[in-house]
Amino acid sequence: MEQHLRRHWLASLLLASFLLLLVWAAMAPIRPGSRDFLLDIPEHAAERRRAGDKAEVLPPVVRLTVGLRDVLLLRNSDSVPHQVGGLRLMPGQEFRLPFERATELQLPCSARVSGELTVLVSIHPNPGPDRLRWRLYAFEQALRGYAIKGPPERS
Repeated sequence: MEQHLRRHWLASLLLASFLLLLVWAAMAPIRPGSRDFLLDIPEHAAERRRAGDKAEVLPPVVRLTVGLRDVLLLRNSDSVPHQVGGLRLMPGQEFRLPFERATELQLPCSARVSGELTVLVSIHPNPGPDRLRWRLYAFEQALRGYAIKGPPERS
């Protein structure tokens, strides 16, 4: 066994580090940051839809968490009004929709091809698997929201 550990010390160290990271992610408290979840309707969304583009500009499901990220910030960056739920967002308009308890909503949404947006609001995640799942989802959303930009143009 000792010879095996000597030979594979780097792999053992990496595995132990990964397991320690998982335990930390499952147990450590979540620091509150911005409570807003931005849902931005991009420019030319309606124009692209009229041209027959079926690509979605908004996610099908928005996941919020009471006490952590529980305010849905709707922003219309398009040049035409859009309907989200009972709200008519004019171009350039923002609206904050706070949630205080766990719920699931199906909202009509003119910016989506399907015409519907699902909002899932869950309770604060308990330590353990719930908190680990919450952190993994937050990490995934951070990666998806990262805008990849090319090198700056030379003038």
